[in-house]
Amino acid sequence: MPDAQPAGRVVLITGASSGLGAAIAREIARRGKASAFALVARREDRLAALGDELKRLAPGVDVLTIPADLSQTEACALVAKEAVERFGGVDVLINNAGLGLPTLFADAPVEDLEQQVAVNFRAPLLLTRHLVGSLTARRGTVINIGSAITCVANSALGAYGATKAGIAYWNDALRRELRPDGVTVCLVEPGPIRTEFTEAFQKLARDGAQAHPVVETPSAWMTADVEDVARRVAGLIDRPRRRLSVLRRMVWPFRAMGALAWAFPALGDWLVTRIFHVDQASGRAGKAR
Repeated sequence: MPDAQPAGRVVLITGASSGLGAAIAREIARRGKASAFALVARREDRLAALGDELKRLAPGVDVLTIPADLSQTEACALVAKEAVERFGGVDVLINNAGLGLPTLFADAPVEDLEQQVAVNFRAPLLLTRHLVGSLTARRGTVINIGSAITCVANSALGAYGATKAGIAYWNDALRRELRPDGVTVCLVEPGPIRTEFTEAFQKLARDGAQAHPVVETPSAWMTADVEDVARRVAGLIDRPRRRLSVLRRMVWPFRAMGALAWAFPALGDWLVTRIFHVDQASGRAGKAR
């Protein structure tokens, strides 16, 4: 779909205080593709620092920082309201905020699972719903950050992968629904990215819960550079794609493994269990609590 908006767009990014979200904001600012940013995250000090940085990268850009916890039901409506009141609407919505849990499903406290579902799945749907009128009026763009992990169901990231699989399904449905209205919807499927997300991931493990080896020690060859991923995501604004897979060296092997597991379920169970080193007797602290 050709670019229907001028270079100066209003771009709203969730999970913008650090990691991929912050890198995407910097890249868009460097390219001069935004006249205004609405930055959403929980950490107000980091949002303010990023806002100052964006103003240096793109003099004249307007920045609105919105401290919000997207796990709260009312947060999405408030974020959309603030952005529309300030800028009149949103041209590009990047649903980037995500929460990972570092333990096996049976070791995860119920309240942590509820928060993960709220941030990773409910928030993108509700925020997009609150902004769909603006996006339609402006023939805008929605970019959803998914995950390559959806290709292979594994115990290390079972609940996380489920939320991202839900996003992938909804992304395709939304794209088909809004395409006649001129709205572009893109899904990004990164492999592991070198950001502080991994560090924060590990710190979330509760006392007595076993951190899974796949999130404790991510291999260097598996991880992508955050700046490279940000460049690819920013490029979708002018050159949209239905699905952007990065890092390909991780995504395509995952897809091949997923196809094998679908065709031969017993073999898939054995293979995934061996690859992800699942200890069937591990860390069942959740059952004792």
